[in-house]
Amino acid sequence: MAEDSAGDSPQREVQELSIHEEDYPFEGIVDAECEDEEIDAALVAPPETDWYHGRLGRVSAEERLRQGGKLSSYLIRESERKPGSYVLSYFGVKGIDHFRIIAMCGDFYLGGRQFDSLSDLIGYYTIWACILKDEKLMYPVPPPEPVQSRRLVRAILPYTRVPDTDELSFEKSDVFMVHNTMDGGWLWVTSQRTNESGLVIRDLVEELDFYADPHEGKEWFHGTITKEKAAQLLSDAPDSAFLIRPSDSSPGDYSLFFRSNNMIQRFRITRQNHEEFEMGGHHYATLDDIIKHYKTEQIVEGYTLGEPVPNKRSRLNSLNDEDIYQSVRARSTGSCIITQPSDTIVKKGYLSKKGHRSKKWKNLFFILNGTEQHVYYFENEKRTKPKGLIDLNYASIYPVHESLFGRPNCFQTVVRALNDVTTTYLCADTAELAKEWILAMRQFCTQPSNKQSPLNAKRVKQLRSLSVNVLDARNLPVKHLPHPYCMLSLHDVHAARTQMREGPNPLWSEEFVFEDLPREVESFTLLLCSRARRSKDAVVASVYVPLSKLPNGQYVDEWYPVIPESPYKGDMGSIRIRAHYRSQLVLPLEEYAGLKQLIVSKEFHTIYALDKVCARDRSLLASALLRVFRDEKKEAVLLQTLTTKEIANEDESATLFRATTLASTLMDQYMKMTAVPFLHQAVKDVITKIADSKQSCELNPTKLEKGADVNSNLETLLSFLTEAVEAIFKATESCPSTLRYIFGCLQREVLKKWPDDTTMRTRVVSGFIFLRLICPAILNPRQFNLLAESPTPTAARTLTMVAKSLQNLANLVEFGAKEPYMEAVNPFIVKNKERMIMFLDELANVPSYPEVTEKVKSDPSQDLATLHQICLSHLTELQTLSTTQSHLKKLLAVTEHLSNRQQQYMGAVKR
Repeated sequence: MAEDSAGDSPQREVQELSIHEEDYPFEGIVDAECEDEEIDAALVAPPETDWYHGRLGRVSAEERLRQGGKLSSYLIRESERKPGSYVLSYFGVKGIDHFRIIAMCGDFYLGGRQFDSLSDLIGYYTIWACILKDEKLMYPVPPPEPVQSRRLVRAILPYTRVPDTDELSFEKSDVFMVHNTMDGGWLWVTSQRTNESGLVIRDLVEELDFYADPHEGKEWFHGTITKEKAAQLLSDAPDSAFLIRPSDSSPGDYSLFFRSNNMIQRFRITRQNHEEFEMGGHHYATLDDIIKHYKTEQIVEGYTLGEPVPNKRSRLNSLNDEDIYQSVRARSTGSCIITQPSDTIVKKGYLSKKGHRSKKWKNLFFILNGTEQHVYYFENEKRTKPKGLIDLNYASIYPVHESLFGRPNCFQTVVRALNDVTTTYLCADTAELAKEWILAMRQFCTQPSNKQSPLNAKRVKQLRSLSVNVLDARNLPVKHLPHPYCMLSLHDVHAARTQMREGPNPLWSEEFVFEDLPREVESFTLLLCSRARRSKDAVVASVYVPLSKLPNGQYVDEWYPVIPESPYKGDMGSIRIRAHYRSQLVLPLEEYAGLKQLIVSKEFHTIYALDKVCARDRSLLASALLRVFRDEKKEAVLLQTLTTKEIANEDESATLFRATTLASTLMDQYMKMTAVPFLHQAVKDVITKIADSKQSCELNPTKLEKGADVNSNLETLLSFLTEAVEAIFKATESCPSTLRYIFGCLQREVLKKWPDDTTMRTRVVSGFIFLRLICPAILNPRQFNLLAESPTPTAARTLTMVAKSLQNLANLVEFGAKEPYMEAVNPFIVKNKERMIMFLDELANVPSYPEVTEKVKSDPSQDLATLHQICLSHLTELQTLSTTQSHLKKLLAVTEHLSNRQQQYMGAVKR
């Protein structure tokens, strides 16, 4: 996150919203990662009878593979230890491996990839991909005798589904194939009659014979009637009617009865190799395929298949079974029944998700199952079948800088399994929620070394952070890099990107900060890419920086030579990077008691001292302080004390809170942490309406399109402005009470300092709520998660004009000679000035210290460790300050004590 330099206003006036022409930075950058990848559905796999062994133990599976004696041989079995899940047992170059296959609601998951069937899974690793490096599935090992894998049930009563759930509606006698047994007495099934998949309740079905015909339940299948009865049924039906029944003379085969021209004809369907069907010299995978074929192709001259003669089912009076139905209605479905009662559900809620190759973000419901180490995601919380699964057994959690997608609070799961890398991007509404999900998921991720860190036994953990400031480049070859931008990768995982620039000496000066790096990250790579309009972007060169080359806790500012991706004669230039790597131990919370006491002390000596010495680390200092004080429910004290001190030290009211200081940084971060619901209520609707509108609001004559009606544009702009202020003025109660209390404190302090400035009490509040929150959110709605996608150029320009107008209204000033075309908005500003003053006064009308009831999940030991590291990084400056401020001697002593305790913990671990 780029830090503002001291003395600069973070947002003195509304700037034009910059539109990224490329919002999806991976298009055209080819790498090994995949997600939502389209795989050819026509996966050719050997028949199931060649490789499926039913329920089989590990030892028996290995014996069967060794008896076959072929490398690259395989079989699939149902797990003995976990019935309902499957195992792929594979005999490879290094011996036999067993890969767990997760079966869920008719889908199958292996590593990070999802399949519609076990056959598709086999086909994928037979044709498309290697199961291990340079090894594919080649030789199926058949079971010693045929295995029956189907479980069928039949409905004993009809049922109508509950809307917006995964339940199935069905009739009495419908037959279903069972895929999974769910919690609460539910079954996930596929209807033989309709081919629909979903939930049925076990109370409404009965088990069918193990050897029941697999076509039981199909509307056209009549399994128990004689051929005479079949002819009789068709004689009462219209031409083109048909039905299918088992063959009398050849078990396993079928007969298709068809009526045409008042005649009944019969066609033999022969089963081939237990897998295919043959009719009329053509081969089909299923009987449904035969019916589908002859629905469009003539089965006899002049006729195709029409409607089937339905297998009539008697209907019972449901009132006789009201007790059963009442029991069913009392049972809930939804995402909760996919887990078992014994499972530990660590976290659930909504997140936005995007695949590596997909462009759209989707809001989905997530469940973290700690017992299984799985994350499931659903269309909504009423759904039972997941849209997908993230297997944390193979996953790592990586940061995503907001530069990557133009929106904050993102992170990514990277699943590395079976030669595949699957990346899933997730986004939370707030930074706190994102951190909660990251911490919750990370504890279930398998460590890369497959060994638990010895630090864990001592309740000590390692925290690593990295700051990379991409400054500038020189002598880049313009021919190969005409429009350069940089993609920053951590362990080959994309995590941030710079803006696009031009010329051989581009200037970026963009900083990216990553807290809590994954353990496997040992380097970062800067990929130099060239933006291309008519072709895919290309990675032209790179810079590789091992973290071992960065001294712990020190800034390194160096020029790095650019290495070409392909052979290149000549100098590729160099790029300047300022990096800061920090690795620290986080001790048990009780070890930080002394430091915490100094930090939260009401004298604030320690905080004032840290503010003086670490301007470069101001953002990091602010976030750590804010989390520590929020954990103590004292954030109002922190914010009030720092803002009051800044007012006291400011001479000119016009420059109050214009510079980036610790107080303003704390306020910025606190508003972003807590005011998201307020923002959504205040401006989300109007922003969405603007994004959907194609109507321009342009008033600038130099930007008007030919033939544009400026009066119509003005009318539309005023309409949006009216809607915006009405929603903002009504959103007072959704603004956090602590924030409102601080606004009240600000008003009282500025009245004391500048009693003659009648507008100061209004502007001191608007300077935060509008200048630093509402207007930036309107300008960059994606950065505040108010829009999932970038607005069009027309909508972006409208958002800019709305933000300009609201900013002037909040400042109680009208447009003047600087932007004469905006003077048409002045009547709107004049009309709403008094309402704005009333709104801001009401917003600040919380005179007493509010009770903090909000529960904030935090890790105070980690934040205190960060503060300790900041003290270490600025130890020399603190020692100098302590010569005139004796109270800092205690801070220096605590800092030294914590450093010694870190060494003692490390020594204990080594022993």
